[in-house]
Amino acid sequence: MGEPLLYFPPKQLIEFIMIRSYIQVALRNLWRNRGYASINIFGLALGLTTSIFIFLYVINELSYDRFHAKTDRIYKAWVSGMMPTGEVHDANTAGPMAAALIADYPEVEQVVRIRQHGGFLVGNGDRKFNETEQDFMFTDSTFFDVFSFKLLKGDPKTCLVEPRSIVLTEEYAKKYFGNEDPIGKTLKIEQDTNVSVITGVMQDFPQNSHFHAKMLGSISTLPENRDNLNWVNQNFHTYMVLAEGTDVEAFEASLYAMVVKYVGPIVQQAMGIDLEQFEAAGNSYGYRLMPLADIHLHSGLRFEIEPAGNPLYVYLFLVAAIMVLVIAGINFMNMAIAQSSSRSKEVGLRKVVGSRKLQLISQFLTESVVLSMMALLVAIVLVYLLLPGYNNLIRMNLEFNLFGQSWILPVLLLFAILIGILSGGYPAFVLASFKPSAVLSSNMSSGGRNKGILRNLLIVMQFTTTIVILLGTVVVNRQLTFMQKRDAGFEKENVLVVHRAEALGRQIDALQAEITQHSNVISVAYSTHIPSGGFFGNAHWLEGRGKDEIFTLATYRTSYDFETALDLELVQGRFFSRDMPTDSVGIVVNEATLKVLGIDDPLNTRFFQPSYVGNADEFMPIIGVVKDFHFESMSDEIKPMAIHFMEGNQGGKLVIRLGSGNKPETVGFIQNKWENITAEHPFEYTWLDEEYGKLFDEERKTGQLLSIFSILSIFITCLGLLGLISYATSQRRKEIGVRKIMGASIKVVMTLLSRETTLLLGISTLLSIPAYFGIRAWLQKFAYHLNFHWGFYFLVLLLVTLIVLILAVLTVSIHSYRAASANPVDCLRYE
Repeated sequence: MGEPLLYFPPKQLIEFIMIRSYIQVALRNLWRNRGYASINIFGLALGLTTSIFIFLYVINELSYDRFHAKTDRIYKAWVSGMMPTGEVHDANTAGPMAAALIADYPEVEQVVRIRQHGGFLVGNGDRKFNETEQDFMFTDSTFFDVFSFKLLKGDPKTCLVEPRSIVLTEEYAKKYFGNEDPIGKTLKIEQDTNVSVITGVMQDFPQNSHFHAKMLGSISTLPENRDNLNWVNQNFHTYMVLAEGTDVEAFEASLYAMVVKYVGPIVQQAMGIDLEQFEAAGNSYGYRLMPLADIHLHSGLRFEIEPAGNPLYVYLFLVAAIMVLVIAGINFMNMAIAQSSSRSKEVGLRKVVGSRKLQLISQFLTESVVLSMMALLVAIVLVYLLLPGYNNLIRMNLEFNLFGQSWILPVLLLFAILIGILSGGYPAFVLASFKPSAVLSSNMSSGGRNKGILRNLLIVMQFTTTIVILLGTVVVNRQLTFMQKRDAGFEKENVLVVHRAEALGRQIDALQAEITQHSNVISVAYSTHIPSGGFFGNAHWLEGRGKDEIFTLATYRTSYDFETALDLELVQGRFFSRDMPTDSVGIVVNEATLKVLGIDDPLNTRFFQPSYVGNADEFMPIIGVVKDFHFESMSDEIKPMAIHFMEGNQGGKLVIRLGSGNKPETVGFIQNKWENITAEHPFEYTWLDEEYGKLFDEERKTGQLLSIFSILSIFITCLGLLGLISYATSQRRKEIGVRKIMGASIKVVMTLLSRETTLLLGISTLLSIPAYFGIRAWLQKFAYHLNFHWGFYFLVLLLVTLIVLILAVLTVSIHSYRAASANPVDCLRYE
């Protein structure tokens, strides 16, 4: 006879048989109690599904820019300063900084700059597209040395060296050239008399990158950027790779020498004072470093390439995931505790025939782990089914690849085992501790005082967690509604924004005049920026004050009629007038400018802008003051701003305010007029309310997700209550029968069974009160927020409690009514 396929030494064989026996018994018991097991599995599966979705989002947020080989050594330089208008935290730096870093600091191994240079019309024959500054960026030839983006075609060392060199992503290679090989082919960039050559094709930027260019042009294409030696003209995003072992704090401190060496002379030239005098007046200007991996969540800087994420929401979702898991885990544990009394005789018999306590604990823990594994399997199926909808909701492209991402399956299995052990641990120890003599002689209480207390404590925890999630959801959505409905200070509705106004050239005024003739057009203007669309940050100072009081203002450049196009409210003076030629050098400021700078008589005040090149400083009288309006997110306090007159067509956007008439017909009319002037430039437009609404995308997404989590937490809680009350009524059928024989009505019996739930919910409501402080702290992150006081909080708390109470009582009443309506004779026969 041949050798057996498997050979187990006696001890291992016994252990194998025992484990197999545990699993078989566990499956048999789960099948015997399949109703309660199904409730447990489905409730835990929902909790796991929710948690997996949240963890996918959180992991993605925390993984930004960590895929680069040199991530831990890549830092971004940014400007930190203090001026009379407040702190300056800017993401961009001066052009010459890159060369100076290499020349003056041996710790710097490599430097790369990224320049956003406005939009361009890019064409390949008939294929012409407007590309935004987020899509088309210019960069140094060291781009692929610093970052680890994968170049599929071309030489990473040379592809961005020569002027008019372009690297396309795979997406854009197909967009412009279809299935052809783009290397060596050309694209025509607007306003460039020569063509640009495609020198490389790279993989699309991953989702977890803090910028997502589609086209990279060589910086040497732009002579004004290549040769720019102005140390206070901040247009570049500068990244550097530091040598291994560099003391980052000491290196950052040493960058002040660069300020002294290069910025100091500019201060002297423009302001007539040296750097020490500038700083003695309370001003400051310096360079700081930010680790690459911190940019997405912790930047908070002006002029970042893309809007940063919010770490607060990451932590909020993480807490929500834990809370939902706690709710599901409590269901799991409560059902196990509730069922323990029905299995007491089983435990007694096992002990009589020789089972040890450790064996019993192992048996019950095995059942718990098997159940959690089943829940995990259901959760994995749900994640695969629901992931497309989840991605659509949060506007992301998260992936869940169980086998492609090697860490996912082991982590999930470990997680499920841990949940099974934690949730089943206490019931297992309780069951294993039963004394055979007590349970077999029926001297043991079917309820058990200690078990009842623990079960009630767990239900209170569950209710409290559910109430807190609901409270957070209500407040987040109320805050979002508050921001959306708050008066922004300008007209958002029915305002058409046509992009790439520079395409019209000198004919923009003619188009403006033609469009205005339409009966449904109220006003037409053009501007470099719109609310929500960024701004320039220009240096100014006030006439009559020292030049050491220089400050920066958020700046728009606009045409005539901008105030009527946005329905801005003038509080003093006037806006730019065609009847006042001198208005071309005037400016309009907002109320915040007067408040911050302490200007009492604005219409007799002049601003200056430094020339930096030895010319006379440009003076600008204030001709008007507009009421403060939110040109940035309402999370931020309204900052001082200035509106300058736009001389000629300097690019930007057409801002067209429409009436209440036929919008599609009006847009068609405007498009026709546009195409009569510039047929080769696509007519592309958006609506201002949609553009401004994008500022609230993060809050809107948070509100939607929290709403879903709230519904799930309530559902899981009610599912657990359904299982508990079902089991409790089955255990109390004899008591119910006796009460009915003694004359108790259905209402009395239902009240008896529901009273405990109501009491526990009341305790949970009291325990939820401290959540006020956490919610208030979250609201303080917004410059403008709800008037959140104790009265409002208690009103919301009572509303939330009422919702949970109604759902809980309805859930309990389903089985209570069935138990109360049963024939008392059948109830007495049950035992």
